[in-house]
Amino acid sequence: MKVKLANENFTSNYLKNLLAARGVTDIQEFLDPSIQQLNSPELFDNITEGAALLTEILQKPNSKILVVVDCDVDGFTSAAIIYQYIKLIEPNQSISYILHEHKQHGLQDHYETLLNNDVIYDLIILPDSSSNDYEYHEGLGARGTKFLILDHHEIDKNQKISQYACLINNQTSERYPNKDLTGAGVTWQFCRYYGTLIEGDKYYADLIDLAALGICGDMGSVLSLENRFIMKNGFNNIQNYFFQSAIDKQSYSMNGAVNPTTVAFYIVPMMNALIRVGTMEEKERLFLGLIDGHRQVPCHKRGAAGTTEEVAIESLRECTNAKSKQNRIVDQMVAKLEQKIFKHDLLENKILFIRLEDDDEFPSEINGLLAMKLAARFKHPTIVARLNEEGYDRGSIRNVSDCELTDLKAFLNESGYFEYVQGHANAAGASILDKDLRAFHEYANEELQDINFNEGAYDVNFERIPEDRDLEDLITELASYPELWGQRNPEPLIYVKNIYVKPEQISVMGANKDTVKITINGIAYMKFKATAMIDELRHCNEIKMNIVGKANLNNWMGNITPQIFIENYEIIDDLLEF
Repeated sequence: MKVKLANENFTSNYLKNLLAARGVTDIQEFLDPSIQQLNSPELFDNITEGAALLTEILQKPNSKILVVVDCDVDGFTSAAIIYQYIKLIEPNQSISYILHEHKQHGLQDHYETLLNNDVIYDLIILPDSSSNDYEYHEGLGARGTKFLILDHHEIDKNQKISQYACLINNQTSERYPNKDLTGAGVTWQFCRYYGTLIEGDKYYADLIDLAALGICGDMGSVLSLENRFIMKNGFNNIQNYFFQSAIDKQSYSMNGAVNPTTVAFYIVPMMNALIRVGTMEEKERLFLGLIDGHRQVPCHKRGAAGTTEEVAIESLRECTNAKSKQNRIVDQMVAKLEQKIFKHDLLENKILFIRLEDDDEFPSEINGLLAMKLAARFKHPTIVARLNEEGYDRGSIRNVSDCELTDLKAFLNESGYFEYVQGHANAAGASILDKDLRAFHEYANEELQDINFNEGAYDVNFERIPEDRDLEDLITELASYPELWGQRNPEPLIYVKNIYVKPEQISVMGANKDTVKITINGIAYMKFKATAMIDELRHCNEIKMNIVGKANLNNWMGNITPQIFIENYEIIDDLLEF
């Protein structure tokens, strides 16, 4: 277990010093962000033109609007925001929406259908997508359709913008400072701007919860003060019935806390699972749940034929089932691909590359999950891809968590072998010519030869020994602000070294007897699903160990116990082993 301090080993004002080290300049505003942290929507390029375009369409008799729903949580919430907002300000306006069957974006899979459709939409709204769809905009625009794009994705170099499209995108707007705002945030800001044009309009304010959900779902940075304001106020002001029902459903797992971490762990994965492996009917119910959650629909629950249920509740049940289905598919594919990995000695390379064959039948939407599972199991950065007709292997990349290679995307891009690697630092989509694979593996094996991916490498924020008097204060202060942590502001890690443990300080707990608790100097060191650790401890009479973990406070009947949830550990000495 490799450990290095990511910042100074602060001994006072732990939280403020840590945030400052991570680039937060106004600590008080970060802890309690004010509305002043919202950037003016007027800083977006084309925001005035976008509002004028929407007004023009809304004032046109019998106008038709289409919203394209992009295929992830950010896309669903972005579309739900603009759909609901228009319905709130113009209840009689005709609005249709379409969803993607697979993992396409923008207009790529809808273009031919729309081009040959007898219905010509006056306006197509594309939240969270379509900045690079020039050809589609031109083709459909020639028929009389205009486009409102509310996006956050980077635009391709030398990309043209169609004369029929109004592009509102924080990446292309030089004056808009927050490049970490996602599609839901851009869409909400557009509604906020439009609200300034309507006397007394505050409808956008009740849609901030969906903006928060979308930003969280797309891993928007919580270090951004604007994102922080939207998430803090959105999660404290839940108005959407589907969102609130999801929180209620997951309340036990979330321990009653609604923050970027709990939403990212317990709400977003349910929705993403249905978007990945659900049927089109189930996806449509999910979106309907977001825009009209109380509507009664036929209940598809076993034994409930002929009954109805609120669509939000029905969809949440389907989300749960989709999550289970997704997990089964991934587990089956991992077991199948294990044989291929060992048969072809794929672990000989530092980057595990798996080319899927025709008989590897599963939804392409779970490529990323499959890569993540394989990376975790085999401790290799992993690429799962399929060979297409043009000779490119295209798929998903995932990195090993807590390893010395901190940015897999950058490493692959800098190799010069990839057509593209687009996404997040350690979770992205990638494309490489199949004929370049051998040369890439030679390059990667040479460059990564000194990295042992089996050994966890942790950037810790605090280093202590069990006897340090401030350890309890440190845990208490860090654990008191769970709402602060998220993307680009990870929950801080505490490294406690030279812990001498005696048998009487160890407790094995839980219904399955797989939770271990080590209590020393009033601090409880906890690890869940710790069968391997329990086996190690039971063979020793006294040990010396190091621990990396996260701060937590356990409140049981008014008694508060400082805890460290163990992320990893190492036994550095077995004393009096028997």
